[in-house]
Amino acid sequence: MTTLFSSSSWALSKIPDLSRKVFLVTGGTSGIGFGMVTQLLKKNPARILLLSDKELHANLAQEELQKYGDSSRVEWVKCDLRDLREVDRTAKALREKEKRLDCLVANAGIGVGVYNLSKDGIDTHFQVNHLSQMHLILTLLPNLVQTAKESNEARIVLQSSDLHRMSPSSVKFASLDEINTDIGPAYLYNRSKLAQILFVRALVRRLESGALGGGANAGIYANATHPGAVSTEQQKQAEEAYGVAGKVAVAAGRPFMKDPITDGPLPALFAATSPDVVKENITGQYIVPPGKVTAPSSQAQDDEMGERLWHLSEQLLNDKLQ
Repeated sequence: MTTLFSSSSWALSKIPDLSRKVFLVTGGTSGIGFGMVTQLLKKNPARILLLSDKELHANLAQEELQKYGDSSRVEWVKCDLRDLREVDRTAKALREKEKRLDCLVANAGIGVGVYNLSKDGIDTHFQVNHLSQMHLILTLLPNLVQTAKESNEARIVLQSSDLHRMSPSSVKFASLDEINTDIGPAYLYNRSKLAQILFVRALVRRLESGALGGGANAGIYANATHPGAVSTEQQKQAEEAYGVAGKVAVAAGRPFMKDPITDGPLPALFAATSPDVVKENITGQYIVPPGKVTAPSSQAQDDEMGERLWHLSEQLLNDKLQ
């Protein structure tokens, strides 16, 4: 893995032409994901697939996207990340249909919110933010690898958060019982963001060793990003979780939050489109605004923990998708 890059001058104006490229963005119908799609659409991509579970949001997004480019290039794909069987069906259908895939952005996520179990009996923060999108990525990895062979590169971006640094020290990723323990709204979110960084590092280790994707020359660049504090609908989840105190905190902080269209997507757009990613071999890294590689927490660099997470995730996917 590479170290220490600085792209502090990264800006929307530096996004290159994206002709012929195909993108898949989870959670691309609202918030930072929608902001990312608006900027991609301006740069002439062949297609953008928006993966989400709410048709109304998708219709509103596609209508709004007409302001930014040719919205006929944008296609909605219905998928509820709280349902692993639906994720599995959707991912396999996309694998057969979308032979070219230049970049998969795992942006969808549950914010700081109350504890819930998914249809599969798994903490929804862990399932939506990590497990379902891990399964999506691994199922579509052959498409990304083939695209990289034909076009010299393909990319994977996971939208994490600097709040991963505030994960509890007790996190081990050792069992489903641990995952399904209600540790509070903030810790549930922080732990899931830690999982995303651990996953991307473990994925790159497997890509570079040849255990996945065909070896170090597979041409896959996979990174995790931190968008900064961005004004989105996720803050409503914190209000629900913390009541009056949450509402006061959100109201006080919102004026200082970044715009989800112009500022929030910058690090993910860097990871998804910047030529510097290939030029400097940026992969398995953690990227903060506007496009700067920095070290994640010591927990996020714990490869043993990353391996436990990988094996637990594989076990859960095998158990739930039998």
